[in-house]
Amino acid sequence: MADTQRINGFVPSWGDIYVKVDSERYYGIGEIAYGDTRVRSKLYGMARHHAPRGRTSGKYEVDEATMKMDLLAAGALREALASKAADGKSYGSVTFEVVVQYEDSQGNVRTDTLAECCITKMAVSHSEGPDALMEDVSMDVMSIDRDGLTLYDKTEVAP
Repeated sequence: MADTQRINGFVPSWGDIYVKVDSERYYGIGEIAYGDTRVRSKLYGMARHHAPRGRTSGKYEVDEATMKMDLLAAGALREALASKAADGKSYGSVTFEVVVQYEDSQGNVRTDTLAECCITKMAVSHSEGPDALMEDVSMDVMSIDRDGLTLYDKTEVAP
């Protein structure tokens, strides 16, 4: 299916996004970024044309995901994750899922799922000014699917 015509020029914007972390909706997220890559290598051989003969199926890699959260939301996230840790304190060991949803111009709900996330870094930098105090949250992510579709091949080879 190709890109569809937009109704009244509407395209989704920041206000249309819902973010759930570990099944809880967080409102204090001002930014979220994530991505994945399928790195492939070309296969060359003996031929006059010097063109590739094929390519590998590749290696799936997921970028570090980041969220910019206000201090209250970041604190609530830490407390929620720590409550699930064995010791009740170490939020960096807890895995969780991040779900990003938005509605497109046709009324379809789009869902991106970041699976098996864990916190790798929380960084704060305060500066003078009118802006809210924010905290940067970095996460290691195992895989991403967009509306159930993946960049990598999920099939397994039979023994």
